[in-house]
Amino acid sequence: MYLSYQRIDATATVKTVSDLTIPVGATHAELMSDGAAVLYTMDNATDPSTALPRGMILRTTDPPKTFVIDDIRRIRFVGTAGTSGLNVHYFGGRDI
Repeated sequence: MYLSYQRIDATATVKTVSDLTIPVGATHAELMSDGAAVLYTMDNATDPSTALPRGMILRTTDPPKTFVIDDIRRIRFVGTAGTSGLNVHYFGGRDI
């Protein structure tokens, strides 16, 4: 069941789960970038970087990716250009 939507500007500053508003009962999240690609990591320790580069890439042409909420709680992400954005749909329940 769909719970909520959030868009976060993905800038050169690394963002973490504290920048997200995860609703109560969320079990999954669907991520999609807009404007420019977003780099992300989910090990709760490694910051993504455009300088190295380091992290998984989520391009604007990629279809949305679905993750379990426990992985989202460890996410760190950074934009690759000034107009990057991370769109998040939150879902809950067993019918995912």
